[in-house]
Amino acid sequence: MNSYLEISRLTKLYGTTRALEDVNLRVERGNVLALLGPNGAGKSTLFGCLLGLTRRTSGNILFQGQPFTDAARARFGYVAERVSLYPQRTVAENATFFVRLKGQPVAEVEQQLERVGLQHARNRQVRQLSKGMLQRLGLAIALCGRPELLVLDEPFNGLDPALLDTLQSILCEENERGATLLISTHTMSAVEPLATHVAILLQGRLAASGTIQELRAKHGEGDSLEAIYHRIARQQHETEGVFA
Repeated sequence: MNSYLEISRLTKLYGTTRALEDVNLRVERGNVLALLGPNGAGKSTLFGCLLGLTRRTSGNILFQGQPFTDAARARFGYVAERVSLYPQRTVAENATFFVRLKGQPVAEVEQQLERVGLQHARNRQVRQLSKGMLQRLGLAIALCGRPELLVLDEPFNGLDPALLDTLQSILCEENERGATLLISTHTMSAVEPLATHVAILLQGRLAASGTIQELRAKHGEGDSLEAIYHRIARQQHETEGVFA
């Protein structure tokens, strides 16, 4: 039986630098995968290859057993770590433009702006937004069209505790309606309540993957996700000289 998402021997080279090396990962429908690793580990590169934004050097990525197509990617929502929008345009104008560009219904824009707490700022120019507000606007755009796969690159950056709670609630709601979530983050305490599975990248290689329960059983029963991550990173450093 095919996995919902299957990554096989994914490798990406930039010259002689290996950003990703033989990464193998399976994600089942409805999973919430936390992708962890230090800066430069290859998390954003992996997302780029998945979304067709980065050309992989070798390996395969299959969606429901088939190679990715533009039609399949149209069913995804993506929030980049650095959201690129038109600074002189308003929140509502940006949202409407990018939702239309994605081929999704613009009728959802107002609902999603309210959902992420930006309805009050709908007529504010994007250049006036904080980093946290930019992240929320990117999420509102991604949520339009009820995507079946949400890919979120560092979504918790720049959020105060109240907004962090709001984002966690939204992501829970999306998962409960059936969406599969891929979340890269350094904020492990924020993703731990959401994640069903974890994958840890160190210097472009997959150091560990599995459910949180499986990782706890192997690397520290009762420990937090952050403690498990640091233990795996230290073990990798000791055995292979990888610094994390």
